[in-house]
Amino acid sequence: MRTHERIHGAAASALVLPVLAMTACATGASFPWPARGGDHPAPASRADVATVNADYKRESSQVLVRKITRPSRAALDYAAYRANFMNADPPPEGSAASASGTPEASHPFQGKIAAGSLTGSIAATPLTADEKAHALALPPLVELMVSKHVAGADKLEDVVSAIRAESWGLPGGPQIVRQTAALGYLHDGGKGGAPELWIQIEFAPWFHGFSDAPDDDGDGFPNVYGRVDAEALGDTTAIAAFIRNEYEGKVLSASEVKGWAHQLASYWYPSYNTDLVPSPNGWPASDTEPGPRKELGDRTFPSPTVVMRGKPQGKAVYNVFLVEDGSSGAEAPGSAPAAKAPALALAKTKPSPSTEAVAKAVKAELATHGGSWAAWKSEVAPLDAALKARIAGMPSGAKAFSGADGFLFFRQSVAYATAGDLGKQKHDRNPLPVIAAFRKVLAAHGVDLLFVPVPTKVEIYPDKAASSPTKDAGLGRFAGKVANPFERKFLADLAAEGVETVDLLPAFLEARAARAKAGGEPLYQKQDTHWTTHGLELAAKLVSERVKRYPWYKELSAHHHSYKTKDAEFTRHGDLVSRLPEADKAHYQPETLVGRQVLTAKDEPYDDDPDSPVVVLGDSFTGVYELMDCEHAGISAHLARELGYPVDLVMSYGGGPNVRQKLLRRGESALDSKKLVIWMMTARDLYDFGEGWQPLGKGK
Repeated sequence: MRTHERIHGAAASALVLPVLAMTACATGASFPWPARGGDHPAPASRADVATVNADYKRESSQVLVRKITRPSRAALDYAAYRANFMNADPPPEGSAASASGTPEASHPFQGKIAAGSLTGSIAATPLTADEKAHALALPPLVELMVSKHVAGADKLEDVVSAIRAESWGLPGGPQIVRQTAALGYLHDGGKGGAPELWIQIEFAPWFHGFSDAPDDDGDGFPNVYGRVDAEALGDTTAIAAFIRNEYEGKVLSASEVKGWAHQLASYWYPSYNTDLVPSPNGWPASDTEPGPRKELGDRTFPSPTVVMRGKPQGKAVYNVFLVEDGSSGAEAPGSAPAAKAPALALAKTKPSPSTEAVAKAVKAELATHGGSWAAWKSEVAPLDAALKARIAGMPSGAKAFSGADGFLFFRQSVAYATAGDLGKQKHDRNPLPVIAAFRKVLAAHGVDLLFVPVPTKVEIYPDKAASSPTKDAGLGRFAGKVANPFERKFLADLAAEGVETVDLLPAFLEARAARAKAGGEPLYQKQDTHWTTHGLELAAKLVSERVKRYPWYKELSAHHHSYKTKDAEFTRHGDLVSRLPEADKAHYQPETLVGRQVLTAKDEPYDDDPDSPVVVLGDSFTGVYELMDCEHAGISAHLARELGYPVDLVMSYGGGPNVRQKLLRRGESALDSKKLVIWMMTARDLYDFGEGWQPLGKGK
């Protein structure tokens, strides 16, 4: 089981709790454990984390503001996860939602929680006051320990899995998640005793299997506490040492806090549409929605460290983190800000798009398929049918499915690969007029535009979308071929509008075949929607080759920066594991990947430069490896290495279509110092993008 991402995979329930409260999964047996908590809730807490908006309500608020006075990873994770309106599993759909029955509680959680320890009140546990004041957000802690191969972490992961899988013998089985392991507490077992781990288990608010289940901490989610069985966990020495020395003991620097925030936003995006919001002039900002502003009243925050916006149910919600102890980005006492070199000013030039090559190539491709888009589409009809069948067979709520050879695939990417004419989508689903309009805005300021749609994994590895290495084996004949002809037509449509593109698809298909013969790492992470180092480096090479042909590049190259690289290994679960059907999640272990970090001539990590004349505008494909994971190894870093000059990265997790707004929020006059915008985003969002392609000046 993948604990950290599983909780991300749930849709937020806070905004729909009144509806959920009407749902019952059982007849309501009496709570079977002692110490039901009484009438005085004891909210979980940490000494180094405080909820600033004291009127925050998990069931209904749109804003959660937390202050972290000592930014350990433990404190930051607690601030993000504890009683957050974002992370709660949705109610079951269909008949299982209203099925009745009496819960069977004689052997709960597969025996991995000591039955005699279960209690409805934290006051009835042996935890000391200090131990209670150091509550641990369990899902991200377990994920982190597994990725770092801490001894015993896999067993703790099994414990958390058993908690989620407990069905109480009710209809629907373990596929319906009725409770989750929310918090952990490390308890000193006493003189000579091994450390114990206690867990707070939260019931979903829609689950009424136990009619009088206590809400000991008063957050609207009933709970029970229990000690992890000694045999289930085994030796806890390594886990306790990691928590005390690394998770709790290490204070994160400002750059590490930034990396943590980017990692969190990227994990939460697929379920909650999260993105980091710049707030240089304080928050709420002038464009913050009325609901959150009304909820805060006259409260403002002049320099929040992290502002994260999400739209889990179509309504904007915010997580705001105020990080103290020198991690808010301020200079250390007594130090002077480093002198910044003046921005490079290149001579004025006119945009010089070159659309002919792609238009000609697509026309030639079409000719080899009968000269008809309909005829070409009919050629891939068997692939379309197989992919659509895979989507149709997915359980309700699942957003990903397992393919062959460990490959996982995202539902929306498959929908894009089987879509029709992208330029004929209705209203705000049609990207063509929006991209064309943005080109004109940039051209008015003398700025070129390169639009770079990143192929989806299923387009490069369609054969891996088979349900097994042997079943659907006919998909193999589509490997190396165009999966969706209308992707090609869209490039031609853009060319007709004067928009130049860098066409990655042919080179990616060719590279896939070459890497397969050599037995090399794929171009995409098997468990993730994103590319590997090999994919992003190939894209950087192709894009940089075009950039070097602009007439102004010669002047830019006169200011050459030298860069070198070094490999950096990291281990993580991909973002698709948590989107799988519940029964499939336990089959996947973290992937170990290698990024290639870019360093300056002084051996310092590469950093993007907001004053650069070259802008990389994009979604999470521009953030992976650069702002999260190993860092300093993303597409912007490798473009800078290829070009010999740093670039300006403006990115939005999952918001590729509307990331334009982030750039233009600087003011259109800021475009006057730019020469090129490289707009790079996943191709899947060219089809039926959920938030719509907003006209310039509209939306977030």
